[in-house]
Amino acid sequence: MQNESQKFIGVARNAPCPCKSGKRFKHCHGVYRLAQRAIPDAEVAELFRKHQADEMLRKRHQGHGKRMITFVMKDTRFVGVGMRIAYSNRWRFFPDFLLDNLKDVMDRAWGAGAIKSMPDLPLFRWLRRFQQARTEAGPGKPLPYRGYLAAVNRLGYALYLIEHNDKPSKSLITRLKHPNTFDAAAYEALVASAFALAGASIDGAEDAQGNNRKPEFFATFQSGKRYAVEAKRRQKWTAPFNLDSEEFATELGKWLRGKLHAASSKELENPVFWFELGIGTSLDSKSARRLGDLIGKAISDAEDITVKGKPAAPAYVVVTNNSDFADDEAEGGATFALFLGFRMEDFREEKVELEVAMELHDKHREIRRVLECLEEVQQVPTSFDGVPDELLDEHGEPIKTFKIGGQLGYTRPDGTTAFGRITTVTTNENEALAAVYDPETDKAFIIRVPLSEQEAKAAAKLGDAIFGKPTGPHEVITEPMRFYDRMLETHANYQRPYLLRQLEKHPNFPAFEQLSDAELRIRVARETTRQVVTMSDRDTKNAKPQESG
Repeated sequence: MQNESQKFIGVARNAPCPCKSGKRFKHCHGVYRLAQRAIPDAEVAELFRKHQADEMLRKRHQGHGKRMITFVMKDTRFVGVGMRIAYSNRWRFFPDFLLDNLKDVMDRAWGAGAIKSMPDLPLFRWLRRFQQARTEAGPGKPLPYRGYLAAVNRLGYALYLIEHNDKPSKSLITRLKHPNTFDAAAYEALVASAFALAGASIDGAEDAQGNNRKPEFFATFQSGKRYAVEAKRRQKWTAPFNLDSEEFATELGKWLRGKLHAASSKELENPVFWFELGIGTSLDSKSARRLGDLIGKAISDAEDITVKGKPAAPAYVVVTNNSDFADDEAEGGATFALFLGFRMEDFREEKVELEVAMELHDKHREIRRVLECLEEVQQVPTSFDGVPDELLDEHGEPIKTFKIGGQLGYTRPDGTTAFGRITTVTTNENEALAAVYDPETDKAFIIRVPLSEQEAKAAAKLGDAIFGKPTGPHEVITEPMRFYDRMLETHANYQRPYLLRQLEKHPNFPAFEQLSDAELRIRVARETTRQVVTMSDRDTKNAKPQESG
């Protein structure tokens, strides 16, 4: 494919401009020739890949909503929050800003009086515990994970995300200021921030018109689809938490059924119901699966609910458990989230053809993305600059690592030492293979680079993107829908000519040529997934059992 700049090479100044503007070349594109500096295509591609990798990391670090707006000037950190700018010379790390911003959003003048009149408000309790822990640990020392620390950071992050991506809800802030409604409002803020991080705009129920019963808030995605979101939280359990207890299972079933009936009675359009269990015990994987089975049965048993004599409308249901909501001393940070469909045929457990499965997967992608963002909301970033926590040292400062476009020292085959530009990187467990261009010999070398423990952890979680290559983590994916998601991510930025080349041998290629760029990327991802699944099924079918001995 001809580079855009190549068609202007060798054109006479008085000749018609190749862009077909009707002007002479010297009065059109020729005007800019002297100001242009030829950049090798390889370097342009390298810069483009690095930009893609940085954007991939940003989305994993800051979500799919608005990017974080921040800069430092004269030792003062500035942070954009929605339509306003916050600043301070005391914010070293992102949580420092979140704590100050939380106090500003809640209103410092209100806080000065309220902390005396209602000291038991959970927010004030968390802040007291935080200040006590900071005093005991000393300045600059990391604090051990505890429920109160996670809770206050997460609430601050949630309020920042909601305002930065849309606008703060007046009713939400009001309810956060009252002991009787704080807990429910804090959970609502967590849920709303996950929607905001997923790229949805948030509208409080007080903004809705009409007298119909309203949800906690509305979330509208770029697709134009609007969801009505209910968020309810269990305050206290009568039965002790015991997965072998019939008493607990019965109480769980009754509570979920009651919440489903109450939420369904509002007759909301495109409803999403979020229910927080508030169990103060961190769950291991085995307990989480058993709890999931109990929840699934309770939701299934509740599908006979009626509203005004008719079956309740279908709804998405998300059941979560955040141990820090129920225990200030909770350790470990394990969270639980289960995504179900209430009276939704698409969620029935039955085998469907792969194309149908991918179509259904895309149909519910917006809410699935919110679930992914919920996990991200739980992990408050440490750095302002999008540096993954895995690449920060014990003081929160970025560690030195290598990246595409940077220089790498190495030994040539003849034993001499040199420095060359890194052109690509591929990681493999505890090492990376870096392709390095040597300008003196005009040759490329493959260099093995051992990874530090931190680099290996970051690469396992985020892939080669941490080194400037826009690819996710290297892992063997056996679940077809996860592989499909990876293919969508892989092809997200490929241009139309490349996408068409991937499909040119397909019998339906003439029809594929009529697709939009977005539809074409989906089709390439689906066809790639189909090929891999087909080959996997064939290999499994042809595999022969190995004799022991």
